[in-house]
Amino acid sequence: MAREDLLSSWVEHFAMTFERDGFPLIAGRILGYLLICNPPERTPAELSAALEASSGSISTNLRLLIGQGLVRKMTRRGRMAALYRVDEQRWVDFVERRLESVAGVRDLTAGGLRLLSGDPDRAERLRVVDEVYGSLSGALDDLRNQLERARDAQRG
Repeated sequence: MAREDLLSSWVEHFAMTFERDGFPLIAGRILGYLLICNPPERTPAELSAALEASSGSISTNLRLLIGQGLVRKMTRRGRMAALYRVDEQRWVDFVERRLESVAGVRDLTAGGLRLLSGDPDRAERLRVVDEVYGSLSGALDDLRNQLERARDAQRG
């Protein structure tokens, strides 16, 4: 298989992983492509051609990725079209927000268990979910420490 075919396959796998996390498939394709393309900046027209996607879909998903802090828009003197690239520095923030979301679920399950403290039958499903999130707590703390070190390294 040719290298470009392998890279296209990798972009597709990357996109499917992000789709499982709730992103549109095309957003994952844009992100995966921007992570490996050379030069690292692309116009919407270039993204549309490379990913065989409509300009409307590219535009919509670029706004989503910018809103998530994963892609940034740039302009250059002498170029009419804006350029987009992955914002590597903001990935730590993105991952940290996702970790906070997981921690938020643990807070919710703990609150629900308090509400159902006198009704163990009703609380059983919630208890199982709480235990899953509880087992993640230590791992999340480790990840937060690693993210903080990564953020410090970015600043340094």
